[in-house]
Amino acid sequence: MNATLDERPAASDGPGPEEPDSGPGAPGRLARILPIAAVLAAVLALLLGALWLFALNSDSVQVAQARDEALQDARQAVINLNTLDHKDAQRGLDLWIQSSSGSVRDEFVKNRDAYADLVTQQKRTTTAAVSDAAVSEVDPRAGTARVLLGVDVTVTPEGQEPAVTRQRIEAGMTRTDEGWKVDALEPLLTPGGGG
Repeated sequence: MNATLDERPAASDGPGPEEPDSGPGAPGRLARILPIAAVLAAVLALLLGALWLFALNSDSVQVAQARDEALQDARQAVINLNTLDHKDAQRGLDLWIQSSSGSVRDEFVKNRDAYADLVTQQKRTTTAAVSDAAVSEVDPRAGTARVLLGVDVTVTPEGQEPAVTRQRIEAGMTRTDEGWKVDALEPLLTPGGGG
């Protein structure tokens, strides 16, 4: 019997020379996947950008930013308002006025000369350090805040030893073009302290 051999490759042997684009790493498949991946990446970038803008403009971010700014400015303002050197009272009073607004500022401006004379006559120097502080309320839309502060004030009469007094203060703050300023000051009673 005469048998003829079929020399064509079997279907399981893989693609022949007539099908070069059909393999797993073939450029045709990659050319189809890349545009889809690019579109998905663009949509994802737009979505994340929108979420970031939303978070940036949300009320909680504004409240947190206002709280941090009011706290920082209140700490510095209370230091300024409790620091005065009898040798240069006018410089200290300038800081008082710069740190305040409203009726508090008006009082400092009105009584500036009397305060300067008193401090100069008493020959005292005061310095302050804030030991603790917290914002009890803040309204970024109204531009108001209330800050509770613990302050250690060191009073040094000329030629004498310094004495430290501890104070608790509630400062009303108002946002201005130059930052947050003190517009109200109220001493707080401490339990068992009598004042």
